[in-house]
Amino acid sequence: MITIKSIFQEIIKHKKILLLANSVAIVSTLVVLPVALLLPLLIDELILGKGGMIVKTIDQYFSVGEPMYYILIVLLLTMGLKAIGLLFSLLHIRLFTKISKEVTYSIRKKLLNHLQVVSMREYDLLGSGAVSAKVITDVETVDKFVASSVGEVVVEVLTLIGVSIVLLFLNWQLALVILFLNPLTIFVFLRSFRNVAQMKKKENKSIETFQNTFTESLELYNQIRVQNREKHFLETVDQQAQEIRDRSYLFGLKSEITLEFSRLLVFYSHDIFKALGIFMVLIGILTIGKMLAIFSYAWVLMRPVDKLINFIHLYFNAKSSIVRLNEILALEKEPQYEAKVDPFKNRKSASISLKNVSFTYDGKNEVLSKLNLDIKEGEKIAIVGETGSGKSTLAQILIGLYPISSGEIFYNGYEIKEVGYEKIRENVGFVLQAPLMFNNSLRFNLTLGRDYSNEVIYEALKVAQLFEFVDGLENKLETIVGKNGTKLSGGQRQRLSIARVLLDNPKVIIFDESTSSLDNETEAKLLKALEVYVKDKTVITIAHRASSIEQADRVIDLDIL
Repeated sequence: MITIKSIFQEIIKHKKILLLANSVAIVSTLVVLPVALLLPLLIDELILGKGGMIVKTIDQYFSVGEPMYYILIVLLLTMGLKAIGLLFSLLHIRLFTKISKEVTYSIRKKLLNHLQVVSMREYDLLGSGAVSAKVITDVETVDKFVASSVGEVVVEVLTLIGVSIVLLFLNWQLALVILFLNPLTIFVFLRSFRNVAQMKKKENKSIETFQNTFTESLELYNQIRVQNREKHFLETVDQQAQEIRDRSYLFGLKSEITLEFSRLLVFYSHDIFKALGIFMVLIGILTIGKMLAIFSYAWVLMRPVDKLINFIHLYFNAKSSIVRLNEILALEKEPQYEAKVDPFKNRKSASISLKNVSFTYDGKNEVLSKLNLDIKEGEKIAIVGETGSGKSTLAQILIGLYPISSGEIFYNGYEIKEVGYEKIRENVGFVLQAPLMFNNSLRFNLTLGRDYSNEVIYEALKVAQLFEFVDGLENKLETIVGKNGTKLSGGQRQRLSIARVLLDNPKVIIFDESTSSLDNETEAKLLKALEVYVKDKTVITIAHRASSIEQADRVIDLDIL
């Protein structure tokens, strides 16, 4: 799970960079710290004629004489220190930014690694829009907090300590006033912002709901338009957008009110501080130069106080986002089985046995109940049954998309717990009835990033009866297919999906009504070409068409099992 503590533990892992960055931050603070002191104290030494270190130090190295030259030297020194401080500041920003981005990357990687093994049932219930909202929006919120915590807070706390020391040295009475009022302001803000943070949580939840609905609507927009339901779905999305607007307004308004009220308290504290300073000059306890120096440092002090207030703001926002990120990490993983054996090694095919297999999506209603089935190595079988009999579910549990509720599944005599899902998916190909496509090239949709030569790809396309179509395209394999393959017909998408599985050369192939969109002539050619390819492989065909069933050695009716 992700916590504030675990984030800081991740930060500490970058010890070398963190040590260097903190060293640079200290140097940067020390270089800039005297800047606000030099010109004000010069007033006492030049105008009031009070002795001091500035004029004496300059006289040791230069023969000045004229007051204007003292002012010029101190001005140049002030500008030089600020320039040096800026260089160190930029360096520490670079180092801290590197740390914060590494930490944010580790959070995203942790989420993605979990999603890689999460149960498909859990993932489907959450929705892709909700997942993307969390991985993008909430991680960005945490990123802002991390950047603030490892970068700004270190420098601002150092500045706060340094300025406090200087103020105590100049006049401890005034220093105590400002050092008491500023923490009081932070405390008031801390108490006020706890309630505002809950609004941020509600705002993020609205964004998640909106993104989930919007993503699904975009993915199914063709179907929505065919059914003439654009207005209904867009109104639903609009209502959720209005909810985001309203909750964002409340959060933005109240958070800004809290921030501005806190800043007002800071300004009030400084006004009180300045009034006391003027009074102390009036009664002769404080010189004008020291008063101006203290005023300058008090103004410098406002920045770290403001940054710390902003840090608290980001802290509560991050806590809300962390809760939502942990919702992803709380998703149940699919069973992880260690691959103790490889039943597919040196085999052209595989036998499959199901012993008392039961499966339920919701934990209540069984889709499959105590199913027993034996498929011989190299056998070609057809699975038939009424709608809802569990044909597609059977295909999905055979490759481990949905772990079975009870029972056992064997490949070449070895139970899946001994084989592992990864090894099974390497050797069992699954051709969907409605295959999904990336908005990418034909090559990518065929290979999914694997490295295959053009010759091997074209051979698979020939078997799938898609070679002539692809070869006739201007960009051939580099042709972009559009979102979910919109530039392809249903039959072309199915054949592309078949070619995709053929490229992997699996030992077992499951066809889930994979030729339902093909005309009879194309289907006949495809089935004939497949006969040679699948000759020694185990083939499971889920189909309604007689042509597909005729190719099978055996027909299994799930309704009577």
